[in-house]
Amino acid sequence: MNSEPKVYIIVLNYRNYTDTIECLESLLKLQYGNKEIIVIDNASPNDSNKYLKQWVFENKGQPVEFIANNSNLGYAGGNNVGIRRALKDPKMQFVWVLNNDTIVDSNALTALVEKMNDNLNVGVCGSKLIYNWDRTKIQGFGGIYNKWVGAVGTIKNENEIDKMDYVIGASMFIRREVLTTIGLLSEDYFLFFEELDYAQRIKGKYLMSCACDSIVYHKEGASIGAKAAKPKETSYISDYYTIRNRILITKKYFPYCLFTVYLGLFIAIFNRIRRKQYDRIKMIINLMLNKKDMQLEFSNSQK
Repeated sequence: MNSEPKVYIIVLNYRNYTDTIECLESLLKLQYGNKEIIVIDNASPNDSNKYLKQWVFENKGQPVEFIANNSNLGYAGGNNVGIRRALKDPKMQFVWVLNNDTIVDSNALTALVEKMNDNLNVGVCGSKLIYNWDRTKIQGFGGIYNKWVGAVGTIKNENEIDKMDYVIGASMFIRREVLTTIGLLSEDYFLFFEELDYAQRIKGKYLMSCACDSIVYHKEGASIGAKAAKPKETSYISDYYTIRNRILITKKYFPYCLFTVYLGLFIAIFNRIRRKQYDRIKMIINLMLNKKDMQLEFSNSQK
């Protein structure tokens, strides 16, 4: 009988099957036995579905299941499909929500389980995220949030883990009890801020932490063009949801910060002018006025 707690690993794909397959290949090399991998395609408009099905077929006998969503449900909606599937298994004790643009160290899952077993009050745990494009650079041990301007950042010092505001969504290890008492990921956001929302919901009930020996290499934003280091290369859709959800989460949890967050958005408008991203100025203003973005609506209708 396997004495290891059973873990379900959820990997969500959108358009980026090459990175997803690389991630899955690394998961098969994990030194942890009692695991099931659920790979989900979020209705990609390319050949992702075909290639992922082919990969799963070629690896039959491995603990991998493939699910194809009928529509793009966003980050939370897509992952929730996998989480619901995992919850149907009464033996499941943990769910690992893992970005598809990651490569995991062979000890990454073992370290997460050990961390959770060492402290039963920890409900959500993260990994030590390292940039895949430069494996000497740490992305973060956890996330920090400045509620007054709606800006996110990361903790890069291991000694400051207890200051984290949320577990970074690229690697979120969640205890079953948390999922059954707090619920699934919020589907209000579509992209970004879901992990911060979850952190707010577990506040005062469960602790958050990071398993520093759980190493995950992150390509960061490969599917949707989110390039924090190069803002000029950030895609329209990434920019839209970053700003939209900054407003949304402020209204939801920090309404007293709304004035200063809006002041920060005027600076964002100035930055878009400086970068000659003129189409985004109207987008930001519409979001501030709570209007739909017609360019994004049209784009989504073509998918």
